[in-house]
Amino acid sequence: MTGVLSISTPPHLPVPADQLVGRVLEIPDGKCRYRDGVLVLRVQRVRLDISQWYGGLWIWVEGDELIGGYRLRWTQALVHVAVCHQVTHAESRGA
Repeated sequence: MTGVLSISTPPHLPVPADQLVGRVLEIPDGKCRYRDGVLVLRVQRVRLDISQWYGGLWIWVEGDELIGGYRLRWTQALVHVAVCHQVTHAESRGA
């Protein structure tokens, strides 16, 4: 019987995961799975525990979705690691 061998691979982040917490990611269309359009997210949590199953190229993040600097809702997103270098300081409005 042949089976599928799954090998976990840590995400290839351009910055350490803990440096993403509290920052705002501007995620362009096509760089977020299961979602269309641009997403602006203030990161509250980086899910390294479940991100290891995406070949090192995608990472789950959770946080506040922002529109115009104001909090819209809590959101989970699977984003391409390339967007993690586009980090800016979060504004405190709408929190």
